[in-house]
Amino acid sequence: MGAWSCDLRTERLSWTPAVFDMFGLPRDRTVDRREVVAMYAEPCRRLLEQLRVAAIANRTTFALEARIIRPDGTPRWVRIKAGTKVENGRAVTLYGLKQDITAERQQWARLRHLTDYDPLTGLADRMHFQAVFFDRSVASDLCAPPGALALFAVDNLAEINRRWGYAAGDACLIAFARRLLSAGDGGAFTARLGGGEFAMLLDGAGKTPHLEPGPSERFSHLGDPVLWNGVSIPLGISIGIVFMRRFHGHEAEAIYARADLARQVARRQAGRSPRIVSATFEGGKQVAVGSAPSAGAPAGAAGVGMPSLSPREMEALRHISRGRTIDEIAHEMAVSPHTVRNFIRRIYQKMEVDTRVEAVQRAYRNGLL
Repeated sequence: MGAWSCDLRTERLSWTPAVFDMFGLPRDRTVDRREVVAMYAEPCRRLLEQLRVAAIANRTTFALEARIIRPDGTPRWVRIKAGTKVENGRAVTLYGLKQDITAERQQWARLRHLTDYDPLTGLADRMHFQAVFFDRSVASDLCAPPGALALFAVDNLAEINRRWGYAAGDACLIAFARRLLSAGDGGAFTARLGGGEFAMLLDGAGKTPHLEPGPSERFSHLGDPVLWNGVSIPLGISIGIVFMRRFHGHEAEAIYARADLARQVARRQAGRSPRIVSATFEGGKQVAVGSAPSAGAPAGAAGVGMPSLSPREMEALRHISRGRTIDEIAHEMAVSPHTVRNFIRRIYQKMEVDTRVEAVQRAYRNGLL
């Protein structure tokens, strides 16, 4: 950690030795502010200038964590704290502390990776996928709205585990994950949802939703056998793809249900692996839930006057009817508590109720439970 100041009348910088070391500059040289600002990564540089201008204009303080690239090419993270010295009602000096937090950021990145990524394949896990696709709360993972959702399944994983052992099954999952990453070509968000199920979101800003080359060519290698301990293990792969003309977050459940249905249809098809079924989602339509009427309900009574709930909303509703807490539901559904609250909010909106009791009562009256 070191101290710094900037004379606003001359833009002259003054640093203590620790700041020179932090930025990889010799301690005996004069510091040019333009040279220093050029070291900041572009988003951090823009934010620094915005905070700086506001602090000078309002004679206030600011704090920032910024990524820099030193002259030797080494990236570092720096925490900046700044205050203003005021004379005659005008800010004349910015001053404060700079702290190298690279190790802290690296530790946080490792912890986040353990939290958000599948330890076997290194892909994002189900909760991370939920946050990116359903909640849209991790915007950095997918800059543009997705252009397509693809769901994959290693249909014969149980057979592989039974015939060759779980080590062979794990080897097949790792190989399949690597193939998915190569198929995504850097423009996709890829996740392992659990077991032999995977998902891929393709960015709508690039080649998608047309997927050039087409899905048959892009994914053709996914069903190739995996060589493990001298044994060629066949993979049975089914793929369901939904192309989106436009994406709205509230339709994510319906899009997922459509892709899952396409994958199930693909699984039942004959032919060489991978088997692929695709569909287009135009938007504005929910996938209906085919629930049977409850005992004693009149024929055709199920869902009368009720808007359709998505499969995941129905799952959340069933947990609600059993009196489970948000944390318990999140654990059962393998999602975050935030996602569960979104499910409940949408259930209330669709069923036009305000409480859990009202939701469950109306669901029973309409044969949904």
